[in-house]
Amino acid sequence: MINKYPILILHGWNLDAVKYRPLQIELEEKGYQVYVCDLPGFGSSNISEKSLFLSDYIDFVERYISKHKLNKVILIGHSFGGRIGIKLAAKKPKYLAALILTGTPGINPVPKFKILFFHFLAKVGKAVFFLPVLANARGLFRKFLYKLADAGDYYNTKDYMLETFQNTVKESLIPYLKQIYFPTLLIWGRQDKMVPVEIAEKMNKLLDNSRLVVVNNSRHGLPWTHPQEFTNEVEKFLNNL
Repeated sequence: MINKYPILILHGWNLDAVKYRPLQIELEEKGYQVYVCDLPGFGSSNISEKSLFLSDYIDFVERYISKHKLNKVILIGHSFGGRIGIKLAAKKPKYLAALILTGTPGINPVPKFKILFFHFLAKVGKAVFFLPVLANARGLFRKFLYKLADAGDYYNTKDYMLETFQNTVKESLIPYLKQIYFPTLLIWGRQDKMVPVEIAEKMNKLLDNSRLVVVNNSRHGLPWTHPQEFTNEVEKFLNNL
């Protein structure tokens, strides 16, 4: 039985374990043992005193799995949590029985030149708006800048986590996607504007053993807005392994 393996859910950026409670309940009702942790810098976790990299989050998940004495897990990664899941699957496959990704920017939806332009403006803006006379306009400038870069995650990120966000999104996941060999399910919201379905289709082509399912009338928050449909697709996938 595939449900002998526990499920570990890794949450998205600026979210926490509580957000995924509806999905956790649905999965537990199907007989799965479900774990949802707060990643460093979010929810009830401790605030990091330094900026982190994707490898730091890999280490955290590895310690979490060891602490809870989990042998192999079915990893569900949403958005940023999926980025962690992709690298973990490529670098530490011994921990996973299957991988499920949803709303994950495995291929960056924002062009590289746009990210570089954004970083440049951010540095210039920080220097200019440091002046007391312009301090009140800093918030408006940041909002405009993030909208220009189409990066809502940046706008909602606390100052102490901005560098961590930049560190993690700069790392290309394409080489890792090509290394994943075990069954992978991509579940996407049809109306996901943050990470469009086109990104999932490209990821599906790079993965060696994957399947893409698109859920109608759903967006980036698919795991908690449509927990029943999400769980049904997870169960179909796991039962067909």
